[in-house]
Amino acid sequence: MLKYAKGYFGNKSKLFRYAKEAVHHAWLHAYAARRKKKGDFRSLWIVRLNAACRANGISYSRFIEGLAAAKIDLDRKVLSDLAIRDEAAFAAVVRQSQDALKAKAAGTLANDDLSKIEGVDPKINELLRGAGITTFKKLSDTPVSALEKLLAEAGSSFKSYQPTSWPKQAELAAKGDWVAFEKRADKLKGGRRV
Repeated sequence: MLKYAKGYFGNKSKLFRYAKEAVHHAWLHAYAARRKKKGDFRSLWIVRLNAACRANGISYSRFIEGLAAAKIDLDRKVLSDLAIRDEAAFAAVVRQSQDALKAKAAGTLANDDLSKIEGVDPKINELLRGAGITTFKKLSDTPVSALEKLLAEAGSSFKSYQPTSWPKQAELAAKGDWVAFEKRADKLKGGRRV
């Protein structure tokens, strides 16, 4: 125990009783400080990113929103390092972020949560997105036969799904008629009438 207390002031480095207490106290604070260090570094990265973003004509929050819209999965540590070491590459990432924000504002990236539709689970949601059906409007315009063909091509695990009610539900959701949407969904179970 005394070897861990080496360099401590006074009796804390010489007498076992006081050294034990001082070392235990130090270890408790070290545990908390290791946790706090992670937050401190995240704050540092955000400050660095904010400065670099402002130099490129965008705020930090809009930059992060644009990254999410562009589906760029770089964490703050990597972005901060990129901003410091390679300004040209960081400027290219900023341009991608700004382009995604413009596209989002224009509505070209507008995606709806298709899993709100009764009978559409996360697997089906991904399947529909892969087929280019990303909005309620697109789903409402898709014929049931095309949906059935898509499910058949996806494999045997999708045979039990019944897409007959999906376009009507999507039409109500696209219009924003959530009251009628809820009434219709209450009458369905797994996309089928009960």
